[in-house]
Amino acid sequence: MGALSGLGLLARRQLRTSWGATAALGVVAFLAAGVLSTAPRAVATMHADQVAYETASASGLARDVISVVGAVPGAAYGMPPGMRPDSDGLTGTPPEPDWAPFLANLDTVRAETPEPLRSAMGAPDFHVTASDPAFTEPVPRSDLSEAKVFLRASPDLAEHGELVEGRWPAATPGPVYEETGEGLADPAPPFEVAVSRAVADAYGWDVGGRYDALSGGGVVRLAERYPSLVVTGIFETGDPDADYWLHHSLGARASVIADPNRGLLGTASVYVSPAMIAPLTLGFADTRVWYPVDTAGVTAADVPVLLSQVNGQSAQTFLVAAGPDDPAPMQLRPDSRLSEILERLLAQRTGVDAIVAVLAVGPLGATVAVLALGARLVVDRRRPALALLRARGASGGQLRLLMGGEGLVVGLGSAAAGFAAGLALAAATGIDAPVTAGQVALALAAGLAPAAALALATSPGGLRTTRADLAPRSRSRVRWVLEVLVVAGAALAAWLLLSRGVVAGSGADGGSGVDPLVAAAPLLVSLAVTLLAYRGYPWLALAAERALAPRRDLVPFLGAARATRDPAGGPVPAIALVLAVAVAATSAVLFSTVSGGVVREAWRATGADLRVSGPVVDEQVTEQIGAIAGVTAVTPVGDVGDGLLQGGGSSPRVEVWTVDAAELAVAQQDVEGAPETLAGLGAGDDGGAGDAALPVILTPGAAGPGVGPGTTGITLATQEGSVPVEIVDVVDELPGLPAGRALVVADADRLEAATGDHAYARVGLVGLTDTADRTAVTAEISRLLPSSVLEDPDQEADAVLAAPVSGGLAAAFVLAVLLAGLLCAAAVVMTLMLAAPARARLLAVLQTLGLSPRQGRGLVGWEIGPWAAVALAVGAVLGVVVPELVLSAVDVTALTGGPAQPDAEYDPLLLGAAAAGFVAVVLAGVGVAAALSRRGEVAAQLRMGSND
Repeated sequence: MGALSGLGLLARRQLRTSWGATAALGVVAFLAAGVLSTAPRAVATMHADQVAYETASASGLARDVISVVGAVPGAAYGMPPGMRPDSDGLTGTPPEPDWAPFLANLDTVRAETPEPLRSAMGAPDFHVTASDPAFTEPVPRSDLSEAKVFLRASPDLAEHGELVEGRWPAATPGPVYEETGEGLADPAPPFEVAVSRAVADAYGWDVGGRYDALSGGGVVRLAERYPSLVVTGIFETGDPDADYWLHHSLGARASVIADPNRGLLGTASVYVSPAMIAPLTLGFADTRVWYPVDTAGVTAADVPVLLSQVNGQSAQTFLVAAGPDDPAPMQLRPDSRLSEILERLLAQRTGVDAIVAVLAVGPLGATVAVLALGARLVVDRRRPALALLRARGASGGQLRLLMGGEGLVVGLGSAAAGFAAGLALAAATGIDAPVTAGQVALALAAGLAPAAALALATSPGGLRTTRADLAPRSRSRVRWVLEVLVVAGAALAAWLLLSRGVVAGSGADGGSGVDPLVAAAPLLVSLAVTLLAYRGYPWLALAAERALAPRRDLVPFLGAARATRDPAGGPVPAIALVLAVAVAATSAVLFSTVSGGVVREAWRATGADLRVSGPVVDEQVTEQIGAIAGVTAVTPVGDVGDGLLQGGGSSPRVEVWTVDAAELAVAQQDVEGAPETLAGLGAGDDGGAGDAALPVILTPGAAGPGVGPGTTGITLATQEGSVPVEIVDVVDELPGLPAGRALVVADADRLEAATGDHAYARVGLVGLTDTADRTAVTAEISRLLPSSVLEDPDQEADAVLAAPVSGGLAAAFVLAVLLAGLLCAAAVVMTLMLAAPARARLLAVLQTLGLSPRQGRGLVGWEIGPWAAVALAVGAVLGVVVPELVLSAVDVTALTGGPAQPDAEYDPLLLGAAAAGFVAVVLAGVGVAAALSRRGEVAAQLRMGSND
């Protein structure tokens, strides 16, 4: 008891008199606890935000649970209410249906759904729409050559539409039948409809207007039974792109298509009274049911379960009755494209977690190395007292207990402070993920790490100082066995990772957790390369020493000799420095790869500076767009349809697309991935007439085996004719055209001259000058083509990079680099502090012999400079190897938005900045170490040295 009390008193005295090195361990524990407890919460919050972002950016059609049933609620198929002749041979006004029980039963389906899908599904809604359109007589002032309408009934139209003219439609009497009930005596009076303002304007309809129905392939015998309709109300929809109106297709605005042969073709939905939908359609109608989906409360951990539930729900059939006595309940088969979003989220999660794990293992390994250095520094500062205790009979266990207790006091307090700081930082930055027991355990481990490091560093046999090159060689085989195991493990992990290939992370069972192999392989490879460099370092230092020996100046030779004979810190600072450089280089490469992949995929999908789609891009439109200031080229992109490539041993079915070859070559001049042979599509003076071969570019799916540039004997057969083709090029993809398909691309004029095929292009690719005002060009094209959709690749890329997962990855890259820099500086300072006593004695002797302060600083630089150079070289190698390993095993296409795995990109500016930052950190660490270890009493050092 007295011995323990004495040890405690000694520990308190040591903390009061020499606390700097121990405080450094406390700082490391503080940072480690804060990062280890906060980073997992930040990643979880990022994934949750990505779930909300993906679902919020998707339309209701892409995320809601939807089911379409070919029946009218409560109506027997083929015998709807109101169509049965009564006793006097008349069909009266149909009664208003009671759809409240049907809605209640739909909500029961939702209530019986398991969590978390139940909470994500909102209250059900539905509408009933005729299966086929009705035809009406176009109004001359509408400029329509055809006016089709879908008859629709909705129970809550008045809640979402604001009536601005007239009134809502009511039920009207039906037609008069013969007394036998088989023939039609008199048609019904006009039935009432309400339309949106946009539909009324497009169709030229007014309130009170009566418009005739036409016979045709629409609603069964509608013109005979109900010869006309009357508009009783016009309503405003508000935002036509709101989810409600997206489910009510063609209700908020009409679709008007310009057909070159038939003119303007209009299609819209008009709303009738719920009582009228069955009599008008004879029961041939579709009931569309949907449950709005809101994933605001869904966490990242819920995504795999939610995906499984969505897929399971889609495989079920639910019987939903329209009322208590419904003889034929509806068979509801829910379906949702939410599964596509969830699969993409899981794939993103897999890629992000793998990258974060790779970024984390570097700082984690460097932290362990810095803790080991700090523990050695503390033990070195306590060496005289520990040696005295050992001489007075203290056991090795007591010495370890003493140092471990010191580390425990500092570590636990620092870890608690770091954990609290992490909580405060999380609250301030909006990180709302819950604290888990695992995160508390990680913070506790960070608090216990200094105690463990100090206990392990306190070796009774190592309390006497010896020179490294004069110390007896250790006969223990443990060290070299461990090193061999590390190298073998790195080789095995790399081989397994490369042989396994890229693994996608989608699916109900994927995307959760971190693949241990992906996390371990980069760390093992880094440790193996570092150990190899450490084993080769003495030979390099010895060669440098011998090369510098003939020189007259002292500092280079003496510095190289000290690096060979008494290196400060051993392999530990090498590991810390190499891992720090590797993390910075890996972060720069992966950031360049992901962000560059996003930009590249945006340009691949768009195909040019601007992409116009929607209306027909004919010759007149092309000339109008080409006349806009800043436009250099415009090419229509037309889809001719399917064709056959005959010859070459096979006849694959292909998609034939046409372009203006000369204009496309200009528009895609600077687009990455665009073939350099585009101009060859328009080569020749015969325009494709006669027997001349038609130049084409193929994708691999169309080329087939053995077909390549210059292959002869191939004929393209289209709907209009056939023509021999000259294969100009076979490319993996064509920017602006569908990816992953069997495509044949030809010049539009040459193909039309050869076969007569003409495509009405609905896509146009626009090239701009470098100085063009994109905003002005976009505004002018929108004015010329109001219904067109314009895509700018830069804006598309910015939208992807604005996602939470992209911002979170960028923050992870920055944080990894900052942590690597701090750990690198700490390793440099601690390494130099370890060598400070010996350096001080050496400088004291040399300064009495005339060594200048500048030469003294040079000796300090030689202590860390060679290791810094080795770390820079080895870290640069790992900055190439580690990203290649990651990209060979982790599918990042969900992050880049493309179909193909990107290659690693090396940005010279980022890598140069990382190298310059490393050099700056090392110089700063040298300056700090010099300031901390500066001693002015040369005589005192000489007196101390005389007693050694």
